[in-house]
Amino acid sequence: MIVKDPLHQNIYIDDFEKKLIDTPEFQRLRRIKQLGVTYLVYPGATHTRFEHSLGTMQVASRMCDQLGLEADEKEKVRIYGLLHDVGHAAFSHESEKAIESFCGNHEKIGKKKMQTGKLGETLKEKFSKTEIKNLGSGVEEAIIAGDVGADRMDYLLRDAYHIGVSYGAVDVDRILHMLELMEGELVVREKGLEATESLLIGRFMMFSTVYLHKTVRIGSAMLNRGILASIEDGMSAEEFAEGTDELVLEKMQSTPNGGVYARDLLNRNLYKQAYAIEGVLENPKKVEATLSKEAKGQVIVDLPPVLSKPLGIKVLRNGELFPIMEESDLVKSLFLSEEKRKKTLILAPSADRKKVKIAAEKRF
Repeated sequence: MIVKDPLHQNIYIDDFEKKLIDTPEFQRLRRIKQLGVTYLVYPGATHTRFEHSLGTMQVASRMCDQLGLEADEKEKVRIYGLLHDVGHAAFSHESEKAIESFCGNHEKIGKKKMQTGKLGETLKEKFSKTEIKNLGSGVEEAIIAGDVGADRMDYLLRDAYHIGVSYGAVDVDRILHMLELMEGELVVREKGLEATESLLIGRFMMFSTVYLHKTVRIGSAMLNRGILASIEDGMSAEEFAEGTDELVLEKMQSTPNGGVYARDLLNRNLYKQAYAIEGVLENPKKVEATLSKEAKGQVIVDLPPVLSKPLGIKVLRNGELFPIMEESDLVKSLFLSEEKRKKTLILAPSADRKKVKIAAEKRF
């Protein structure tokens, strides 16, 4: 079977992969947006985890060919690329913060889905229980989930394409030709340093201008608050883990407290930024309660996400491996820039914005 894709053109899918795609667990990804509530800011951001999963498999397949993997290894890499996001909850990463303590992260949920249900039954036609359990470890993890992995390359390209920005442009061909597999780890040859730098610049720009856009963060904060309120109102965390975007919002509307947030999101009646604080604020819940009391209004304190984890990319130079942070001043500066741009946002409904701003200015 051939699937037409706007980024990768023809994606070839074999009979077994088609059976996996046709399972209810995978088809559900058609109804989960790749970028959660980002469409409230960028109208084109309505693409789904379904197409991203196909694209990740395609990029991973090309990586396997470039690295010279054997057919059985390539098969597992392709399948893991296809299924790597099958555990995502409704609204993807943006809801995960709210339900992770109840259900685990999407990797844990995905592992369970691969071992149960129709998807698990289908995988068992070709793989043993142990092989299914270990799917996603070893070379599959390096090729799919690494800092120069297929997942990142596809989502940067795909998100930029649908949103209509050029920041996520990635020279996939050049990067693929500069990769090597050493002891199960993907490394970049020295001549591929510039192409890798461009990928990381694209990632930085996409996070700075798209993923962490102020209004996107506001929508995400409201969604998370609504999910937690809906769970307190009686919805189960599993309904979010197993549901789809529109279904979840519909169910949330029937809850007393969560329904307020759901209706505001549906009508794009969003909170406003009342105040911003450089860095990560300590005791956000305490600050939230204090400001709410002083301003006699609703307040959400939204902490910046943790992005600046040390990069695991290694550069191969003269037969030796060096961390990319040591080889590239540019990458080091990107890392520092991420830290400096972190802001804690204090959010409030339009009607309460001025009161909350005054209270925050007095406090900070």
